[in-house]
Amino acid sequence: MSHSLPIFCRAGRSILLAVTVGASALHAQSATPSVQPEVRQLVTFLFQPGRSADAITIYERQLKPIYTGIQPLLRFRAFREAESPEPLDLVVVSSYAGMAGMDLSNDALRTPNAAGQSAFALYGQLSALTQTHHDQFVEMLPALSDTAQSGTGLTVFEYIRVAAGKHALYERALLSEVRPFERTNRLYDWSETGRMLVSDGWDYLRIFGVKSLGDWHRYRRGTRGQGFQFGADTLVAGRKTIIL
Repeated sequence: MSHSLPIFCRAGRSILLAVTVGASALHAQSATPSVQPEVRQLVTFLFQPGRSADAITIYERQLKPIYTGIQPLLRFRAFREAESPEPLDLVVVSSYAGMAGMDLSNDALRTPNAAGQSAFALYGQLSALTQTHHDQFVEMLPALSDTAQSGTGLTVFEYIRVAAGKHALYERALLSEVRPFERTNRLYDWSETGRMLVSDGWDYLRIFGVKSLGDWHRYRRGTRGQGFQFGADTLVAGRKTIIL
């Protein structure tokens, strides 16, 4: 595992924790093959009953100082649940230049700090407070993404499963029909899309920034019945939505 918990900012029912480490920008990626694409690790935690505050304290007070000094980590965010079909307490999202960047980060996380503690040792303490955790990896697609912004209220994670053999068609539909319609009609503040690298059966993750639950409902109503759905939605074999 590779994640951290820096800065708290409350917005309604959600909690956003964010830090940028180093000078690398998330979407300043070249199209040349030598540049690693941005990969994000998503870890979903469900803590033991009554232990959520203790776990967050370990993140904020002990893990944050370690993570802020790790250069391979491009960016970190953590979110608390607003509405979800499955129980969760915290979702932590860390960004790297490829999964190779996470390999470098893990090497640093194994190294004890000046106080003699490593991040891996602290995660051993966290395991006693955790009921379940769930790891996923997603490779972000800049051509299908805006620049994410903080403080817009809510962040929606929409997991997509595409019919077998239809992945290229789905990406083309997003690029040529779906995203232009969404942007023209201002159906969200920003959105990002990535291909899943490690997951439990999902192919894509679409992330949306919205101001409220009402705005997400407006997005759903605004896209319902549109002509592009015949092209894009008929390719979708499954969908899961989590609001953070």
